Amino acid sequence: MTYEPMQPACAPGTVPSAGVWPSAEDGLAGWEQLQFTKKNKVLDLPRPQAPLFDTHAHLRSFWGEDKDPVAVLVRAYRAGVRGLVTLFDPVSDMCEETRDATDFSAWLQDVASRAAQAGAPLPVRYLVGLHPYGTADYTDAVHAQVEAALDDPWCAGVGEVGLDYHFDADDDIEAAPHELQMDVMARQGELAVRRNVPVELHLRNDTGDAARQAHADAARVLEQVGVPRAGCVLHCFGEDRATMERFVDLGCHVAFGGAATFRRNDEVREAFAVCPLDRLLLETDCPYMAPEPIRGLECEPAMIAQTADTLVYDRCDRTGELPSTIARALWDNSVALFGKRRGSNMQHMRGMIR
Repeated sequence: MTYEPMQPACAPGTVPSAGVWPSAEDGLAGWEQLQFTKKNKVLDLPRPQAPLFDTHAHLRSFWGEDKDPVAVLVRAYRAGVRGLVTLFDPVSDMCEETRDATDFSAWLQDVASRAAQAGAPLPVRYLVGLHPYGTADYTDAVHAQVEAALDDPWCAGVGEVGLDYHFDADDDIEAAPHELQMDVMARQGELAVRRNVPVELHLRNDTGDAARQAHADAARVLEQVGVPRAGCVLHCFGEDRATMERFVDLGCHVAFGGAATFRRNDEVREAFAVCPLDRLLLETDCPYMAPEPIRGLECEPAMIAQTADTLVYDRCDRTGELPSTIARALWDNSVALFGKRRGSNMQHMRGMIR
């Protein structure tokens, strides 16, 4: 897929600041029809009902040659994405280019600047935290790095942290001891509470675990350390209505991604349909789990347009709500969580569709 630079909406090399964003009437200015192809079948991404916000995207994890992060952000902007949160794990994402969160922030600012120069002034932020795969490597030094990153205006909070009790046979990753995972989750959760920043949770049960033990243990941790007033998100939700309701009762938001569109996941779509409007979020978790009907492609943020379309209209069919009501709630919830940090150039997003 190729793209031509659009006319920038702000000064070249910058993301927009307060007052630059369009009003409710033209909040999707710059939208263009994008296409993705799978097995010679072409999918036209739908025009969204409201601006889109990808609350969980791994911008450094792409493997495809066409997935340069700048090009990815340009395509996302054209598809209607007007806010994005990516992630930095101080253990698994450490490399020569990003040795720590400071390096990652500089890399992200450069990517966002070059995307803006190409006509896609898309505000981006990052979360910092240790994925449960790295539980054994969570040292005091790692904790100090996570806390220090929270002083960076480009850092929106803590994540993804949590509990993963699943044996990953593909990568031969054995789950760390559950108690140790809970301790590390609690420590990072306490940091989010103390600093009053959002936290995103990765929770995965072992295969065939009807008791959903990872979710049960995570609820116990949240009851112990509290939920940040700034917000707590269940990332990539793939469970049932009862599980969703338990975490909503604790004060959490729930983020749904491409997997919610898979044919077998009707109980996940039911959870989306009955989740309170003010707790709904969307994400891609790219480069993983592209939505139907392009499942199997390497996912990218632009594809959230298809996820939104599928889930919004499925909820409409079940509840009778207007698509625009659901779509706007998804946007407003995302901005409320990730667009209000002091010094953030995402603060302007509150007025984007007022």
